[in-house]
Amino acid sequence: MRITLSGNLSYCFGVRKTLTLVEDLLARNPDRTYYMYGEIVHNELVIRDLRQKGLSIIRDLTQIGPTGSVIIPSHGAPLRVFEDLRTRGIDVIDATCPMVRLIHEKAQRLEAGGAVVVILGDPRHDEVRGIAGHVSRALVFRRPEEVTPDALAGVLKAGVVVQSTFIREEALAILEAITTVVPEVVFEDTICRPTSERQEEVRLMAGRHDCVLIVGSRRSANTRHLYDLAAGENGCVHFVDDPEGIVGLPIAADATVFIASGASTPMSAVERAVELMQRRPIPPPAGEAEGKKNG
Repeated sequence: MRITLSGNLSYCFGVRKTLTLVEDLLARNPDRTYYMYGEIVHNELVIRDLRQKGLSIIRDLTQIGPTGSVIIPSHGAPLRVFEDLRTRGIDVIDATCPMVRLIHEKAQRLEAGGAVVVILGDPRHDEVRGIAGHVSRALVFRRPEEVTPDALAGVLKAGVVVQSTFIREEALAILEAITTVVPEVVFEDTICRPTSERQEEVRLMAGRHDCVLIVGSRRSANTRHLYDLAAGENGCVHFVDDPEGIVGLPIAADATVFIASGASTPMSAVERAVELMQRRPIPPPAGEAEGKKNG
């Protein structure tokens, strides 16, 4: 078996920066209560580890006690969250990814310029909710078919931004649909560079290998997108949310395998996946295998 590893494994810059900050806070101040508003990243292994270290993860601001600090995760949060916490005098640590913060700023500038902000992405994702919460009005489209004259009724100028981990081709397809409905469209390509690099690499390498393994959580948008891209190029693609499940995967022992990971996947999960793949049995030489078959 020949295994090729992606050149873009494990955490992206924004996730690594946030995790380093949180782990440092927990280690330096073990007696202080730290709350994370939402999950720092969409990965169960990472969340479990941080909970064990003392981090409290909340979704409802009423869960916050009178003392302690609230950490805004890398996905960001709506402005109302910041305003609520500061009004209550609660210490806020903003760990929003710099790339996501840039999207907030671009959306605000587009709105200030007279455009209705349109976000291309998953309306259920924390990042998209955060972007929408930084402007007075935002429309969200996940697929081209959602773009209709009724959905954009009254919109004469659209200011379009994109969820940082969205698939570029899908974003462009939605953008094209918007341009057929709205007279004036201003587009800001806000897909982050690390995401683009991972997507391009997976698309290229998936067609050059017998099988592809995408390591990460199914709850992670960027990891699911990598799986979808690989599946579009290769019929043997496996989503590895638990490396231990690799043992039972139907992959030939002499296959060439490409392994990639989402931006929220810890390196330990990737290393475990590689270890288990390398333990798979090596097939006998072709002549020996044929002799056994005929015998």
